[in-house]
Amino acid sequence: MAYRGFTDSQIEAFMWIMKTSSATEAASKMLISQPAISRLIKQLEARLGFDLFERHNNRLLPTRRGTLFYDEVERVYIGLQHLRQFAERLKERAAGQLRVVSMPSFAMSLVPDAATLLAEQFPDLEISLYSYRSSQIVEEMAAQRFDFAITADPKLDPRYRSFQYSLPGMCLIPPGHPLAAKALIDIEDFANETLICGEPNEQSRNRITQSLTRHAVSPKKIWTVSLGEMAIRLVANGAGLAVLNAVSACDAKRGGVVVRPLAFDIRYDFQIILPLEKDLEPAINNINAELIALVEQKIFESLKIVG
Repeated sequence: MAYRGFTDSQIEAFMWIMKTSSATEAASKMLISQPAISRLIKQLEARLGFDLFERHNNRLLPTRRGTLFYDEVERVYIGLQHLRQFAERLKERAAGQLRVVSMPSFAMSLVPDAATLLAEQFPDLEISLYSYRSSQIVEEMAAQRFDFAITADPKLDPRYRSFQYSLPGMCLIPPGHPLAAKALIDIEDFANETLICGEPNEQSRNRITQSLTRHAVSPKKIWTVSLGEMAIRLVANGAGLAVLNAVSACDAKRGGVVVRPLAFDIRYDFQIILPLEKDLEPAINNINAELIALVEQKIFESLKIVG
């Protein structure tokens, strides 16, 4: 590296002398001779236009300017060290790191379950799991910040690969509720009931609202939640009914909530997004293919439980 005439060797010599207060010890650290250390410091001082050290009894003591310069050099070199470590991680990424991001509804169960199975097949793989909003995920993947993503955002982009999926909606019912006795839940069953839904801009919320309007059905009130786990807990507490995708409904059923299929069609569409093959090492492409298979396996198991 050269910066305004500075070389790595000059800066390294300066830093070692600052740490040891001795040209001899600095030379030992750098595996060069003491005259070579002195020459590097003189070259650096000549470039700077001021002295970095004062010589007292064979010891090198930093001048005030030398101390201030060291503070700045140390700050910059810490940043450079971070960059070198980051570059090494990128170089080794194909062999040992996978970054996965998912929309919240799958980030709490489906993705961790599949990642656990993946780790059993690749014991040396370091897996990082993140949860972002669907609208944010597509931009993150287009920028190649992740290796694998699941999002409800339908946007397609030539900068990544997309695999489309659709899950049926299921009704979540509090234990002991009269509707728990029914095998199928009709749209009319939501009349005068508290309905727990996702946020207004979510596709599932819009589809439920459209179906209620089309059949002139009016719930008693509607609660809005950001996370499917909130809806599950509210239903378990007897606060109302909810409609969630089959995978989330499977988690609710395990938690004691009654789950029933719908007599009307509410679909939950989502996509798995992967970087383009040319942008990934073959090892990560193979791992992604295995992770897709594990996600599909978990979806199939969930459908069997709630179907």
